Amino acid sequence: MAEIILPGTYISVRDEGLISAGRVSTGNIGIVGTASKGPVNQVVTLSSLSEAREMFGDADEWVSGAANELTLIRALEQVYNNGGRAVYAVRTAMGIPAKSAFQTKDDTPVNLTKLEAKTPGTWGNTLEIEISNSTENALVEEELPGNASSLRRSRILPNSPLNSIRLRQNSTGLTRVYALRYAGDVNNSNAEVRINTSTGALTFTTLNSHAPAPGDTILARYQVPAEHSRKVEISYGGFKESYIVADAAHLADQINSRSVLASATTHATEFYGKLPAITNKVRFGHSDAAGHTPGSNGEAAAATDYQTSLALLKDPIINIVLLAGQTSANADMVTVLLGHINETADTKRERIALSGSSSTDSADTIIGEMPPSGDRLIYVGPGIKLSSGRTMPGAYTAAAVAGLLASLPVQASPTNKVLNVPGIIKEFNSSNLEKLVQKNVLAIEKRDGFRVVKGITTATNSAWHQITTRRIVDYAIYGVRSGCNPYIGKLNNDRVRGAMKATLDAFLTRMVNDEALTGYTLEITATRAQEIAGEVKVTMTLQPTFSIDFIMVTMYLS
Repeated sequence: MAEIILPGTYISVRDEGLISAGRVSTGNIGIVGTASKGPVNQVVTLSSLSEAREMFGDADEWVSGAANELTLIRALEQVYNNGGRAVYAVRTAMGIPAKSAFQTKDDTPVNLTKLEAKTPGTWGNTLEIEISNSTENALVEEELPGNASSLRRSRILPNSPLNSIRLRQNSTGLTRVYALRYAGDVNNSNAEVRINTSTGALTFTTLNSHAPAPGDTILARYQVPAEHSRKVEISYGGFKESYIVADAAHLADQINSRSVLASATTHATEFYGKLPAITNKVRFGHSDAAGHTPGSNGEAAAATDYQTSLALLKDPIINIVLLAGQTSANADMVTVLLGHINETADTKRERIALSGSSSTDSADTIIGEMPPSGDRLIYVGPGIKLSSGRTMPGAYTAAAVAGLLASLPVQASPTNKVLNVPGIIKEFNSSNLEKLVQKNVLAIEKRDGFRVVKGITTATNSAWHQITTRRIVDYAIYGVRSGCNPYIGKLNNDRVRGAMKATLDAFLTRMVNDEALTGYTLEITATRAQEIAGEVKVTMTLQPTFSIDFIMVTMYLS
């Protein structure tokens, strides 16, 4: 502390008494699956099903579940239909899926700029392109070295107010604007820069004391007449992009800077001045001409592909995680999912995983597909029956349960809650439902809708049997960690530890008031040796709230 020399009042403010636990998320869902659109192996944050469809496209036709049908959108549909909100989604794929492409050509025909769908997948096969004569002048911006003698295009619209030449000087960093004159202009002799509108030649006159040096940069902006331009339109559904281009190189520049539908390959020097041939409306990826390559989805993704994509979800705060469409009958997928939740639990990213049964209508088969027991794993069955009569495996029922869990506070059990699904593969009788529940299957029954029989994990340890217990404790873990982190680096004394206890007391009291806990005890201590080592010991005993799973009624008649 600095020595105080002058008299006065000096105030030191300590903020420990104002620290509180931060907000704790309870319904963030992480999901990995295959799709027809969108970036591969990139985490995308979604908040609605419409946003998900815009990003990942529509699902393909459902056949049987064994034809590598796309999984991501189908699972997200169940998630959002059942109350899911914040989703971290990753599109996975086998290998490197292809982007649908359209190869522009000149009238010769020689290949010019190649256009590709923005992301891989069959969605790009529905992109349509039309190239026609333009009725508008193309506006071009290009950057040239200071020793350039001409523009890259030979046809310039004379006397356009949009035409300009700027010089960025390498020596000073300053940008200078020049007066322009054109071939045939009577005042051409007084120009600082002359442009030949037929050849694009530039002449910097001796009237200008700031003529460009080789290290400078010429910034040219000019219009190309409509008769030397093309109109290019790219459409996707009801959305259309329109470009007025001076040549194939200009098309590539415009697409790469403005398009949300397509990208263009880097153009070659000889593409300047080469106009793409007029083309009637045609789809990307059509196979009737060389270079028009179709897109692919990589839908046959294996467990290793899902594992690579799932690893991208390690860092975000996620509470619920699942592999879209992947059932417990696939042992490799189960191994990937269990490995993920075990790894994230070790890195302070605790979460619950869901898996589902195959498209079976047998209670014994569902039980036979049971994954290894665990307090962080929920196993769901049976599968979903669509209005068409076709069936989807219990992995999609698991997605519906994930959405339901995400919509509930941690203390609210999914037991007896209604799932918004069109139907279930098998309406089990009481005997089979009892068998499933006793084997730790989160079973769905038809009773005034489709309801969760009992909200349970696969844990054989009765302490973690109810889903609510696992969620409540995870909520407490995140909250206590959030409340303690601001104290790292502060003094290890009674005053600061007392403030820490007050912070955690406030958080745990809120849990009691929210009925997540029925009570708790809390102690924060440090021996002298622990003080010296910078350690504080927090000891808590939590009493979670349990849900009513069944009601026994005894009636006496007299």
